[in-house]
Amino acid sequence: MKLISVTLSLLLGLSTLVFSQTKSVENEKFVFLNNGATVGMIVKSVIKADKQRLKLTDQQLPKAKEIIVNATVSFNEGVKKLKKAGFTNQKLRALAAVVETDKVLAYKAILTPEQYAVLVANHKKIYPESKV
Repeated sequence: MKLISVTLSLLLGLSTLVFSQTKSVENEKFVFLNNGATVGMIVKSVIKADKQRLKLTDQQLPKAKEIIVNATVSFNEGVKKLKKAGFTNQKLRALAAVVETDKVLAYKAILTPEQYAVLVANHKKIYPESKV
């Protein structure tokens, strides 16, 4: 029992320490998810997927991360506004399509034509209504 209380107090102490640190964008809670994922966790996941799918080079990774952070924060802010104004699946789909289209367009500057073609083809499968 004493071990459990010590472990619990350590966990509570760590969570207090984490929350007391300066808040960066990547530590911001992602409002749409209920599991407490942070923007940083989502960015890591998307970077990993894009690196494999698009075969991103080491030179492309920093700019890709910046693009993904901007898109994630934009989506996060849009969801916050939707929750206040009235949340429907149709509105959420429209928001996601706009944010993803902006992300694809931002990627164009850093990708090779072959990489961009792969990205656009995948984007069109998911969001056929987008105009890329």
